[in-house]
Amino acid sequence: MDSSLSVDFPPLVSAYMKKVLARLEAAEGKQAQEWHRALARQLLPSQEEELILPCELADPLGAGHHQATERMVHQYKNRVLVLTTSRCFAHCRYCFRKNLIAQSYADKKHCLEPASCGGLYGWPNSQELEKMCQYLAAHPEVQEILLSGGDPMTAPLERLEEMIQAFRKARPGVLIRLCTRSTVFHPKLFTPQLVEGLRALRPLWIIPHINHPVEISENYAPESRQALCRLVDAGIPVQSQTVLLRGVNDTVATLSQLFHQLTVLGVKPGYLFQCDMVAGTSHLRLPVEEGIRLYHQLRQELSGLSCPVYGVDLPGGGGKFNLLELDSTLNPTQVERLEECYQFTKADGSVWEYPR
Repeated sequence: MDSSLSVDFPPLVSAYMKKVLARLEAAEGKQAQEWHRALARQLLPSQEEELILPCELADPLGAGHHQATERMVHQYKNRVLVLTTSRCFAHCRYCFRKNLIAQSYADKKHCLEPASCGGLYGWPNSQELEKMCQYLAAHPEVQEILLSGGDPMTAPLERLEEMIQAFRKARPGVLIRLCTRSTVFHPKLFTPQLVEGLRALRPLWIIPHINHPVEISENYAPESRQALCRLVDAGIPVQSQTVLLRGVNDTVATLSQLFHQLTVLGVKPGYLFQCDMVAGTSHLRLPVEEGIRLYHQLRQELSGLSCPVYGVDLPGGGGKFNLLELDSTLNPTQVERLEECYQFTKADGSVWEYPR
């Protein structure tokens, strides 16, 4: 992976999101205006992105330190992550892979058939797929595969089927997690035929990325609700993830509405993530203390069923950490509050920092 910083992240908004934004613009009332700003802040470029802090990274999760193959990342013992593509339906301005996506986009912007472009922009070719299968066959500890990107749902179902079948030949019965923003950005994709095709690929979980209640609003985004309901009705387990973003969803009222509505739809709220140390995103990040205060208030509003885990990916490759365990004596990671950062010392002696 290229470690150089890049802020040349081209804007991209899906046709469906443009429709939702137009619906909000046409609506009257304060809520519609606030929800429009929340969506636009996620998707439209801002001059604030030009500010890059010294603590911000091109590869904020440190995936490059854990690469098993060009496409496969093995950071945690029992699971691997596959970079299926750099293609997305829209470009979220806080994306922790925006450097990779921007680079791939620039390399392949003239390609007429993106799925066959090759390289990280397109779908893995047969040689890349074979390398990943060989790795899986040699590592029986791997029990789960996260299909990520970009967005794996930008590929036809046939490509997904081919990949998953190859992985399961190498590692029979392996659980697949399909990480996607497509239920929000391109919900018409989820036809009964596609959902039935996904159902046939079980054991499989869908992990939709949903940040704000407007993204599943009955009034402004009914198609997104229908897509999620089709998945749930088909018996496909669905667990969401959300990024905590300043000026988007950083209130108890917004998050409690989002997580309750997801639970009503049959979607389990999984993670609320602290925004990663992505270049040019300081205007979207809340300080950790502020996020913890908000989360404690949120827990007073929601049941355990509706409340996700509040986590952070430690910059540079330290892995996920549950922020509610900062003061836990049972947690094997020691945490020290320094003047400018939290310092995490893990059981193996490695030290990781996250700015306060």
